[in-house]
Amino acid sequence: MVAGSVAAGLLLGIGQKKTDAVGSFYTVKKGDTLYSLAKEYDTSVELLKEVNSLSSDLIKAGQQLEVPLETVAGIYIVKKGDTLFSLAKKYGVTVKDLKRENKLVGDSIYVGQALSVPTHGFENNEGVYVVNPGDTLFNISQRFGVSLKEIKQANGLKEDMVLIGQQLVIPGEIEFMEATVTGAADNFTIEVESDGKAIPLKVSYGTARKYQDFAGQRVFITYKNGALISLQ
Repeated sequence: MVAGSVAAGLLLGIGQKKTDAVGSFYTVKKGDTLYSLAKEYDTSVELLKEVNSLSSDLIKAGQQLEVPLETVAGIYIVKKGDTLFSLAKKYGVTVKDLKRENKLVGDSIYVGQALSVPTHGFENNEGVYVVNPGDTLFNISQRFGVSLKEIKQANGLKEDMVLIGQQLVIPGEIEFMEATVTGAADNFTIEVESDGKAIPLKVSYGTARKYQDFAGQRVFITYKNGALISLQ
């Protein structure tokens, strides 16, 4: 299913850019450079060289080059330096979603690999928070640095009451990071480590201890205003 989508997506995408591009390949014309082609096809010189096994930047008229494209019709072509974590962050999905969508067993991906990107990522990088025991709409809004009005509007709420297990969209700019869970710092704070730095994150009062089960695990974290939205 993925392969068929890739072929269709590449043909459509390239056809929109240059009329003499066939399938996922482009025939070099006089005056073309790797830089101009990378710019034309929204990719990088490094990736063009990688997928075409080029040792230099030199190309010649008549040469056929495979052209990797960015996401077209839900398909992403892996670039050098990409990881499942970084792609999950980019598209607002989870690593588990990406692996399930592409039937991946491990976390390894390779340059030029076509990945189907799930379409249910949160729009505008919104985060979804699950209400914990003891939460109120007021303390949730305080923790994430948004107003009651904003959080009610984002979730279509008329009243201030929320229920345990209820999902709430947290409006505004959301942050993401890969980190290793250290554990609970106190009753309302957990600590994670990212790039060698210890980072505290606020959680619902009394829930910090449950994150001890994740100690030592590498996870994908969604957060705002120094407060944890979700951990996967």
